[in-house]
Amino acid sequence: MNVNTRTFHKEYLSSLEASREVPEDIVPYWNSLGLSELVIGQMELCLVEVVNNVFEHAYENNEGDRFEATSYMTKAQDLIIEISDFGNAMPSGLLQELLSSDFVEPVADDPETWLQSRRGMKIIQELSDKLEYFSHQNRNTLKLQKNAS
Repeated sequence: MNVNTRTFHKEYLSSLEASREVPEDIVPYWNSLGLSELVIGQMELCLVEVVNNVFEHAYENNEGDRFEATSYMTKAQDLIIEISDFGNAMPSGLLQELLSSDFVEPVADDPETWLQSRRGMKIIQELSDKLEYFSHQNRNTLKLQKNAS
């Protein structure tokens, strides 16, 4: 964490455990910003989903590939979270498709609904105020914005 600019930035290696490591590191930073427990809990859930997606989709479940987590607060009291990877980019138009699709509720006696892919992006969409995805020179970034005021 760079104390001068009040920005959290750290590099990680992709793995199943990374979805626990990143929140363990970043939540104390969010606490230092004075964020409410509600905002922290919501953004922690989003962070877990994004980091899992990096492992599963960008790096095809391969361990040891590099990704970065960055977070900061804007003057307008928006919490920004950026997760950047250097793996497979999200296909063009997929984010919009994911965000416009319906959330499928898991049904106890319908196993088809248990493993419903895309549920994570719907959760992220519901808990964030704004989502952006951009890919440039082999760097793919999902940017979440949440008003914290």
